[in-house]
Amino acid sequence: MDLQFTPQQQEFRAEVRAWLEANQPTHAFQPYYTERGLAEHLEWERRLFAAGYAAPGWPKEAGGLGLDLWAQLIWDEEYARLRLPERLNKMGLIHGGPTVLVHGTEQQKREWIPGILDCSDIWCQGFSEPDAGSDLAALRTTARIEGDELVLNGQKTWTSYGVVATRMFALVRTDPEARKHRGISFVVLDLDTPGVEVRPMRQLHGHSGFAEVFFTDARIPLANLVGDLDDGWRVAQTSLRLERGTGRGQHTRLTQTFRALAEEVGRRDADPGALERLGSLSAWTFAHEQATYALTDTIARGADDGVDSSILKVRWSEIQTAIHEEHLTVLGPDAELLHEPDPSGALPPLLRNYWHGRAGEIFAGSTEIQKNIISERGLGLPREPRA
Repeated sequence: MDLQFTPQQQEFRAEVRAWLEANQPTHAFQPYYTERGLAEHLEWERRLFAAGYAAPGWPKEAGGLGLDLWAQLIWDEEYARLRLPERLNKMGLIHGGPTVLVHGTEQQKREWIPGILDCSDIWCQGFSEPDAGSDLAALRTTARIEGDELVLNGQKTWTSYGVVATRMFALVRTDPEARKHRGISFVVLDLDTPGVEVRPMRQLHGHSGFAEVFFTDARIPLANLVGDLDDGWRVAQTSLRLERGTGRGQHTRLTQTFRALAEEVGRRDADPGALERLGSLSAWTFAHEQATYALTDTIARGADDGVDSSILKVRWSEIQTAIHEEHLTVLGPDAELLHEPDPSGALPPLLRNYWHGRAGEIFAGSTEIQKNIISERGLGLPREPRA
């Protein structure tokens, strides 16, 4: 679509840009899972909160600015443009909080939402399990009802921010006899609940950005159920669509990644094949940006069925991987030499970004799962045979 921002939107962009440029951190933060890094991230988040920018797109009664989707997109673009720190509480801000705002009770909103904004509560997502990553409906963590409590048993893995989180939103199976998407419920729980054990997952660079979370007869109030019992799959679709959709300035970051490749090609004697591939990637990057704007328009009109979000997620992950692969090809052996690992042993930035880009084809629903959604819901094709 040929997008033309309105004068009011352009004025808001100028306002946001001026504030972010004037208040942006003056140095790169340490990782959030280190003591120093956590303190740096918390200070930045509280500065955003004090300025009213913790959750610009949330309703005013929930502590946001009540911005529409286009203003939120502008905010995301400007934040990404400056390469500002990844949001510490993004699992609560982008996924958990908005899901509670849509499906939660008034009591749940009063109890849980304020802590997300000021980071007094840091949220994580309890979806993936050892045998239920791409096939989320195969989850095995159970929750049985005993009086006015739910008793949880099972395990979650690849829990981003789990090492610093205080609260988790999770999917659990409340009807063990039901199959696949049925019999699943959406719950929120405190991670200091007795019977909950958080185990950091040590990675190759020596730090723990992920965690495993184990439940052994962990009791939580039945009132922590979001939505109806056994209706968690429908509730979770709100979170999943937000994860796969237009937020976080992904299109802006993708354009930055492409420009880094283009600059590298410009510094070298690139062969005609490299220039041809660069042109193709340029077209795909532009197309992704325009598709992001089109999906924003679709969602703003209330016409999103989730299929377009899946299409956008697939193409974003594929384009990002292709850009990183081409960058490594252009650099050749220099890719291993241009950047030294930092003192923690972390991979050089380009290699780290490449591997993280490959992970983009898995998290938030693998490419295969997204293609099933597109073919079955969008195109009306027969369901994939399932055991």
